[in-house]
Amino acid sequence: MDKSIVRWALPLGAGVCIGVVIGWAISPAHHPDPGGTQGVAGSPGSVATAKAKSGSRLEAETEHPNILLGDIVTVPFQELYGVLSTLSPQQLHDLAAQLKSLPAGKDTNAKVTAFFKAWAHLDPIAALHAAAEFKVSEAKTTAVQSIIISADATQAKALAKELQEWPADAIKREQRNGFLNSLLMKWSDLDPIGAAKFFDTMQVDTMRFYPVASMIGQNWAAIDPAAALEWARAHSDVQGFQGAINGAINGWWSKDHAAAEQYVTAHANDSSGRQMATTLTSYIFSKDPERAKEWVGQLSDLETRRQAQHVLVIQMAVNDPESASKYAATLPAVVREGTMTGAINYWAANNLTAAGEWIKGLSGPARDEALGAYTYSLLRKDPNTAAAWAVTISDPKIRDKSLNGIATFWLNKDRAAATAWIQSSNLPVTEKKRLLGLAPSG
Repeated sequence: MDKSIVRWALPLGAGVCIGVVIGWAISPAHHPDPGGTQGVAGSPGSVATAKAKSGSRLEAETEHPNILLGDIVTVPFQELYGVLSTLSPQQLHDLAAQLKSLPAGKDTNAKVTAFFKAWAHLDPIAALHAAAEFKVSEAKTTAVQSIIISADATQAKALAKELQEWPADAIKREQRNGFLNSLLMKWSDLDPIGAAKFFDTMQVDTMRFYPVASMIGQNWAAIDPAAALEWARAHSDVQGFQGAINGAINGWWSKDHAAAEQYVTAHANDSSGRQMATTLTSYIFSKDPERAKEWVGQLSDLETRRQAQHVLVIQMAVNDPESASKYAATLPAVVREGTMTGAINYWAANNLTAAGEWIKGLSGPARDEALGAYTYSLLRKDPNTAAAWAVTISDPKIRDKSLNGIATFWLNKDRAAATAWIQSSNLPVTEKKRLLGLAPSG
């Protein structure tokens, strides 16, 4: 069979519908004839095939009453868009109807994705109406997701309102919430005030919309911080709207660094204020790491500073655990322990040997805190070495916690080896007895 793909052409004829054939047609009995004219199983009339033009991926045919849609997955988007743009709304609807008749599965979902992404560029509302008619839930979800992904910010408003008006049984509540989440994200980029007003009309579990509330607040505050904060505070008694407040603070910071930092510092003395501080710390770090370090160090509330430093170090450790560990070691004792543990955990997971070599150069409380985290990372690979490290920890609280963890794990994994190590160690007799008592019974 000739599988060459030819250029789209649009034959004109009275009373003739335009069909689209891309690759193999859906109908198993439909096989393009390289000679030009052929019959189609189930079709009352013949099909006039457009003259092929080399280099094209598409082949156009005209027939009545069927419109056939083939495998469009491999067709370049621009070419598919160009083809669909020549069709009437009814023809597009008929093509969608063919997709609805296909069996559920990966291949069908791929076709649905390609078709609805292209259609959404032409008329997203019409595409959404067609998607609503799918009976198979998976295909319907795929179609709606494709429309939302393809639609731009200017279309998000209309799509969100359309989805909100769908009957309760049209899609599952979780799916509707997910679609509205995506649309509100886009909408808020262009019109955060409008997105906020729409958000306020929604009867949803706001916890599921935490990221959206945050983004609306952030985009709005970049324009008008006072109004965005007022909107966020008006919902402060609603669970989940802390995200809106945090987002507004971030957006404010992008507009006026000093004012936003001053506001958070003045309010960072309770759980809500501390959450603002940690969120802003993370946001500042993503834009200016050195400024984030400087600002966090100036926080007057101890618990706020401890939490913010921990967030800062963890964010550093994700990309550079060595630098994060070294930075944590320089922090005051009142905020260092938790941050050191987080940094070492990241480093040990990335490079256990390098982390151990660095710890050898430490002394005092910083070394004890680092070893507490390091031995925990090491015990699963080498409990013998982990135990040897643990007994060198000076702080009895950290040492006991470390040895307890090692002994419990080791006695469960290899009771004989763990018992032998404990009995031969230089630990006091009472400590040996206590650790051996952690052995599993039986």
